[in-house]
Amino acid sequence: MSEALWTHRPQPQPGSPVRGVWRGAPTTLAELRALRLQLRAVLDDGGRPPGATDDDVARLLQAFEELGSNGVRHGGGLVQMILTTGASGWLLEVSDAAGHAPPAPAVDRDAALGGLGLYLVARLCSAHGWTAGEGGRKVVWASVDFTGDATPPDAPAPAPAPQPAVAGPTGAPAQGPAAAPRTTPGVPRGGAARVRRHRRFVSRAAAPRLSAVFVAVVLTVTLLLAWLASTVNANNNERLLQKQVAQAATLLVTQVAVIQTQMADAGQVATATSGRPAPFTRFAASTAAVPGTSLSLWRVDGDRVEQLAVHGPDPQLPPGGPAPFFTGLEPTGRLSVAGILQGPEPRLAYALMPADDPGGLVVYAEIPLNRQVSVQPGEAFSGLDLAVFLGRTTAADQLVQTTAPLPIRGDTATTRVPFGDTELTVVAASRSGLTGSLSAALPWIVLGVGGVLAVGGGAVVETLSRRRAVAERLAAENQRLYQQQRSIASGLQHALLPEVPHVDGIEIAARYVAGADGMEVGGDWYDVITRPSGECVFVVGDISGRGLPAATTMAALRFAVRSYVAQGDDIATVLTRLRGLLDIEVDHQFATVLLGELDPAAGLVRVVSAGHFGPLLVRAGHAEFLEVPAARPIGVAPSASPAVTEARVSGPATLLAFTDGAVERLGEVLDTGLERLRATAAAADTQPLPELLDELMQAQTGDGGRDDTVILGLRWTPVGG
Repeated sequence: MSEALWTHRPQPQPGSPVRGVWRGAPTTLAELRALRLQLRAVLDDGGRPPGATDDDVARLLQAFEELGSNGVRHGGGLVQMILTTGASGWLLEVSDAAGHAPPAPAVDRDAALGGLGLYLVARLCSAHGWTAGEGGRKVVWASVDFTGDATPPDAPAPAPAPQPAVAGPTGAPAQGPAAAPRTTPGVPRGGAARVRRHRRFVSRAAAPRLSAVFVAVVLTVTLLLAWLASTVNANNNERLLQKQVAQAATLLVTQVAVIQTQMADAGQVATATSGRPAPFTRFAASTAAVPGTSLSLWRVDGDRVEQLAVHGPDPQLPPGGPAPFFTGLEPTGRLSVAGILQGPEPRLAYALMPADDPGGLVVYAEIPLNRQVSVQPGEAFSGLDLAVFLGRTTAADQLVQTTAPLPIRGDTATTRVPFGDTELTVVAASRSGLTGSLSAALPWIVLGVGGVLAVGGGAVVETLSRRRAVAERLAAENQRLYQQQRSIASGLQHALLPEVPHVDGIEIAARYVAGADGMEVGGDWYDVITRPSGECVFVVGDISGRGLPAATTMAALRFAVRSYVAQGDDIATVLTRLRGLLDIEVDHQFATVLLGELDPAAGLVRVVSAGHFGPLLVRAGHAEFLEVPAARPIGVAPSASPAVTEARVSGPATLLAFTDGAVERLGEVLDTGLERLRATAAAADTQPLPELLDELMQAQTGDGGRDDTVILGLRWTPVGG
């Protein structure tokens, strides 16, 4: 590579219409990183234009950081960054005050001094260049085109396949599978970002909705239980009230029976004494238990009514006199109730005509009514409000007796007791719950406990739901960052897979396959570089770790090797200088590297290793590993200058350099993998080089290969061999 990679050319005009312009002016690398995060947030939160995929965003952010870093480090003065969004892509412009210094990739200086990012931008962007700006400023620009929705968001990613790179001895591309073009693997398209934003919105809304559902369910159950408790308590209270009313009715039946008996006995006395007043009066005096009771004896003869005797106050008699009432009586020996005689002192009037009495005698009684009575605590029915009415009505003028003001309030129970030719109606209500205070308070207890559970449980569910939503958002963000990192790393890795050069007398082919699905991108790499003298320098390396750090370290080492080789350094010096670029204590990475140099004319192979496998030399159906002393890997503590191994090949031969993925399998010792590679290569030596590499790759990755794998093959025939 050379500085011509970044030539002086005017920036293109963004496609119409221009959808937006984003500006920034970083003065430090920290501010640049903050601007990059802001740009990332803008693109994630609805600022991504239609047609821009996640892969496009990853390429834009990589170019943004590399060009911005180059401007801050080397530009001098105020650095201004302008991102213009057009109809078909982004145009990124970075201007600085160093108008006299065009962008210079690392060619003639140590790779550790920077400049490698310009190679990455050139690879990742659709166009790039620089131009002179106003006031002696320099404008470095790069454009990133939108690739659109070529792949549906949920389409499965294609299975990893070897990435071939082949050049024949004549420089023409080889035919067949080895000539298939390299492609950069795709990533989920623009619709995925909208799905992620929708999921974040759903996660935020789900927490209060779930807690509200929980509270609603608990309150519903609480109300149901409280209603059941209240219903059970009311039913029990009603049942107990009915029992107490029945007991009161039983007592009233007894009193009615006493009255019936007293009246019947008085009638028998009157009949036996032929209605003489004296015996009747004596009997009445002995039986009248209620003070103020009037008990009288009458004779009815047709329409004429005659009073024979009276005990107590003179009778008040029904309205209209005694005749209408007495003449309607029958000699049945049953009580006939005249009703309640209203007045200052209401009286209950009733009469009885003895059965089978031919003399027309009638016993008539009036009892004074004490309508309002009080029941002392502890007495029978002290917990009830009772009222007794004459007849089937509960009118106030038919009240016989009550223990509470009318009307009787609350849940009432009613029963009726026969009284002569009419009835007594008993109405009762409980003054307090008959089931007890606990049973009465149980519905409120249930409501209180349920309310506390609803509020407390809702708060717990809300907290757990929010924590889950936060965890889901973090998981989604981690997934997004992982996809972004994988996209960038994969793009870098595949973009940096070199086009093998044409070297007279050498056929070169390479195979690269990523690890199994679900694993991150690795740091395996290879390169082939020609010297002006005709020698061919090849390198195969493996970076520890996976993902974007491994891919970026791989890119830095690859460009550094090219830079050092371009400066004319021999392979031992190149390997030594690489140690200054990586330190495991600082970078937490190391790399194994195999560097080789092939002189096809002389049939001379020179190899040096930093912790890497030695190459496999195949000729005449025989394969053997070159014994190459391995120095410590790059990044580990420095060691002595690496020893260079030389081998002269007298006839046609094939040299195979590879990474550990070609010989390692899970559960298998390393020697088994090395022997499999050696035996397969020896058996397929007569095949064309691309088919040989395909067979070697299939032997390893076709059954259990998990790591990235690189195999680089060089086949030549020495002059005079």
